[in-house]
Amino acid sequence: MIEEKISLRRVIGEYGGKLPGPNLVLLGGVHGNEPAAILALNHVLETLRRQQPPAFRGKLIALRGNLPAISAATRYIDEDLNRIWIPELMKPLEASPEYGTDRTVEQAERRELFRILSPLLEDRHNPLYLVDLHTTSAESPPFVIIADTIRNRRFARDFPVPIILGLEEQLEGTILHYLGDLGFRAVAFEAGQHHDPASVNNHIAAIWIALAGAGCLQPAELPDYEQQLHILRRAAEGLPPVFETRFRYAIAEGEHFRMKPGYRNFQPISRGEVLASNHQGEIRNTSPGNIFMPLYQTKGDDGYFRIRKVAYFWLIVSEWLRRFHLERMLPFLPGIRLNPEIPNELIVNRRVARWLVLEIFHLLGYRKKRIENGKLIVTKRRYDLHGPEADAGRD
Repeated sequence: MIEEKISLRRVIGEYGGKLPGPNLVLLGGVHGNEPAAILALNHVLETLRRQQPPAFRGKLIALRGNLPAISAATRYIDEDLNRIWIPELMKPLEASPEYGTDRTVEQAERRELFRILSPLLEDRHNPLYLVDLHTTSAESPPFVIIADTIRNRRFARDFPVPIILGLEEQLEGTILHYLGDLGFRAVAFEAGQHHDPASVNNHIAAIWIALAGAGCLQPAELPDYEQQLHILRRAAEGLPPVFETRFRYAIAEGEHFRMKPGYRNFQPISRGEVLASNHQGEIRNTSPGNIFMPLYQTKGDDGYFRIRKVAYFWLIVSEWLRRFHLERMLPFLPGIRLNPEIPNELIVNRRVARWLVLEIFHLLGYRKKRIENGKLIVTKRRYDLHGPEADAGRD
């Protein structure tokens, strides 16, 4: 493991070449008890400065997320920084990044991050990439999380680890999904357990792979690119390539939740298996699948998730359906109508449209937003096949 005394500056470092190219944002320490990403980012930046690759294209920007939480080595101070990037709550900040009332430590941290990121959103000529670097409280192989757009899939496929889909339907307010809706190709990379030395090496490998995937460097220009791939392949060996999120156990306020010890990410679980307990007794699993991100830390309200593997065939089908824009036919089907007030939003009467409704919407690039008056509300992701730079003739 690389040793370093963490200094609390927002910008860990920047690196840019003379050639135009993508803007790649690498974000570590959104949760203050996850130090591995910051160690890895410093290592990669030091290597770039030492080697000075002449063909570097675009710009790399490495940032720390929650400075007070990093200083205190805790997940957050007042609230989770990765749950407050809700579009409706971001509107005052978008209108006035410099001035406003921040009621929590994390709201102030969000403002500082937004002030750094917002100028990048004005660049409509070069692609925008985000890699949000994390670790988990449970023992875990590395994996990536994405909002399910074709653009994100292409980027995520560069990392030889499992891809997790559908988490944004269970979690609200993540920076990953907020910036994705603004045009970033965005992935969250989870490197392993918080203080496992291998997590630093997994992060380092992922950062080099991200530099190649974004187009900042060609694989041949990277330090031992094949070795970086091998590190992640070995760490994720034996796992299916794609999973979807099926269930989240949300911890209620005042609930004395306690996860049963010993679970590892992706471990198979059976129906009726006791996974955790609270003040009311045992908490049993309701459907077979794989356990995902079981909570083994004091802060957080995600007890655990249940995921299941997805056949890669369906991702191929989904991409073709979206390329031919078959979603345009949906409003003509019984029980489905456009929301006249919100673009890309559909209102679905489940009593009329009954069969595999959500699965079909997922194939076509929609996500469940909410249930309202007994109707399913789904929304199409803003940038699926193409990003904002496509208007300038690039993607």
